[in-house]
Amino acid sequence: EKVSLPIGRRSWITPFVLGWQYAKQLEIVDVMAFWSFIIAMTFIGMEYFGIALQRISLGALIIALGLLVDDAMITIESTVFRLERGDDKTQAAIFAYASTALPRLTGTLVTIAAFVPVGFARSDAGEYTFSLFAVVAIALLASWVVSGICAPVAGIALLRPPKHPHGETLSAPMRLFK
Repeated sequence: EKVSLPIGRRSWITPFVLGWQYAKQLEIVDVMAFWSFIIAMTFIGMEYFGIALQRISLGALIIALGLLVDDAMITIESTVFRLERGDDKTQAAIFAYASTALPRLTGTLVTIAAFVPVGFARSDAGEYTFSLFAVVAIALLASWVVSGICAPVAGIALLRPPKHPHGETLSAPMRLFK
């Protein structure tokens, strides 16, 4: 149940932001590929740093689930934006990576910094909560890596340029915000 909430939220919001054409292409990649890579990298990092799979680390993984594919979605959305402006797939993916890498890293590090007081608390609880900080940090850094490597490649492989470039035309939901 706790895992289905972030997946469901992303599945319902994506079509409204990107439109149905891109949403149906990306949902499969988003849920199956990006999450699978990120969680696999998180478990590898936990094993490397000697973090046991227990209640606190599982809780940290659940906390991180809602944030895991945000970086990848930012990269894909940027690719879609450039495809709609008439770029070819390779140019759009390069632009998406180059223009979002530093902001995504900054956001990732700021989010990790929010867990520093929990992770380095000098108390009896701090002995147990370090794994909360460590697992969130590993998962978010894995998300940044996957979004920088896999998302542009997936964009090149799976996204199709629109039949008619949109230029500055906004979708119906976006027109509501203007």
